[in-house]
Amino acid sequence: MKKEDIAKLFNISRQTLNNWEKEKPELYKIIEKHFEDRKENPDYNDINFLKQEMIRAIDKLPEHKTKKFYHLMMAELAEIGL
Repeated sequence: MKKEDIAKLFNISRQTLNNWEKEKPELYKIIEKHFEDRKENPDYNDINFLKQEMIRAIDKLPEHKTKKFYHLMMAELAEIGL
């Protein structure tokens, strides 16, 4: 992924990302590694991949948002009879 695209995802300028690279190298390495790990084209038809992505996203949420998503998901499941 290009630096411009990464900057857009974080809603920052490319210059800010460049500054992080120089001034906060550990932070930049974490960001860079994250996007390097995702260079492969994910298989969005792979149910296990989708579950892992959902769990990874939920793990990043604050507790109150996690509870909200739980209740939303359970309501959707109840609606379809599961």
